[in-house]
Amino acid sequence: MSHYQAAPAPVAPHGAGAPPSRRAAKRPGTLAALFWTSVVSAVTAAIGAVLVFAGGEDMAEENINDVIAEHPDVVGLPSGTTAADIKALSGPMWDELISDRAGTLSARAGFAVFTAVCVLVFALVARKGAAVWSRVLLTISAVVALFPHFLILGDYEPDSVVALSFAALLTAVAVVVLCWLPPVNRWARERRA
Repeated sequence: MSHYQAAPAPVAPHGAGAPPSRRAAKRPGTLAALFWTSVVSAVTAAIGAVLVFAGGEDMAEENINDVIAEHPDVVGLPSGTTAADIKALSGPMWDELISDRAGTLSARAGFAVFTAVCVLVFALVARKGAAVWSRVLLTISAVVALFPHFLILGDYEPDSVVALSFAALLTAVAVVVLCWLPPVNRWARERRA
């Protein structure tokens, strides 16, 4: 008896004709750290701004009193000058000084809120796919967000605002660094491919 020796017909895998599948890229922990650091930066900036807005002219007056008591030379006054001396000499001028200081504090707080919102929005976008354009915009927003915080830290602001501003500044710097770490770059390339 003769038998033909024939191999069985090859069976195509489920995705016949499809290129071999790549294993889905795992989202790096640095991307999660980027997102949460952005959130902390935005939230601390926003809380500091809320404190400034809520404090209003009372906070501005307290701020001016602290500066006069601790460093009268900074505002061009002779040593030993008190806030009471200035109030007694110039009531309307004192009120104008308080109003100007409150306006300065509010302007810085408003700018800090704007940049915090930008950081948060671009962090949400970068979290999705870490596209280069989203990380560039996040980096620009974080760098711009540094400016009001440098002003706040360089000035005689209330302690609570300084602490929150310092936290926002440090986390904004961390956001810039985290945006461009190799795991995030690698994951973005894999998602694009």
